[in-house]
Amino acid sequence: MKNAIKILGIVLLFVVVLAAAAAGLFGYANWKMTKLRAEDQANMAKPDGERLGERLLVPRDGKDPVEVNLYIPEGAVALPVVFNIHGGAFIAGDDDTLDTQSDRISKSWNVIVVNINYRLMTDETPIAYGTEEVADVIRYCKAHAEEYHADPGRLCVMGYSAGAYHAAAAVLALKVEDIDVAAQVLCHAYIGDAVERYHALTPAQQGTIAPALFVLADNDSFSEKSLTYQAALEENGISADVRRYAGSIHGFIEENNPEYEKLHITASRAPEQERMARDAELLIGNWALEQMRRSS
Repeated sequence: MKNAIKILGIVLLFVVVLAAAAAGLFGYANWKMTKLRAEDQANMAKPDGERLGERLLVPRDGKDPVEVNLYIPEGAVALPVVFNIHGGAFIAGDDDTLDTQSDRISKSWNVIVVNINYRLMTDETPIAYGTEEVADVIRYCKAHAEEYHADPGRLCVMGYSAGAYHAAAAVLALKVEDIDVAAQVLCHAYIGDAVERYHALTPAQQGTIAPALFVLADNDSFSEKSLTYQAALEENGISADVRRYAGSIHGFIEENNPEYEKLHITASRAPEQERMARDAELLIGNWALEQMRRSS
């Protein structure tokens, strides 16, 4: 009996040691991931001399201005405008991570790109504040279109993941004021309360909101849930096209750009993901330009 008790004690001690070691490894892994995320966030912003876009501050009455990067092709005259909105789970990301992409699509689509650096969520800053900033930038650019050689009737709002939520929510917020955009592109979108916001509009507003393109990542819960908004739009006769990229990973359009090469956490960076990202850009450009042409 004494030997059995001794063996049991040794086994229990061994289990306790293993559990402590596992907890320590788990804690270290969490600490390491938190450290890497903080390093990535610090490395996202570019120095002024390296940024391809022109940094501007969009003024707001009684509120802090919003940082944007602006991309205007040479010889621009009354060009369409694309508002580009980064993702990052609302707590991470920076508009400079879309600097190369924004410059590229500005030139290849022959559009003005406004890359919005909305404020990230903190204990003091709710998600809604970022949406408000996006809506204010759109409103400002529409009102000052001539200053930037833009066509106020041809505006497209495009976002990724959390940025897609801000895109959809800003379009809905502006629609309450009967301020319209020509198109919205929602890429592997976190859709949040967009369906509820949409149903809160008047029937006339619901029936005239901007057509949407949903670009889905494969086997992605956010992409799948975004289809509830797509269905709501289609039920009211709004064009809501869907394109799914088989084998793609959430974030593939954003992460396969040069800015992510120096970051640690880039789950979707790979040559095949980059090929799909470029294909998606071509698809989005053709779709958005057609929608904006129809609105003019």
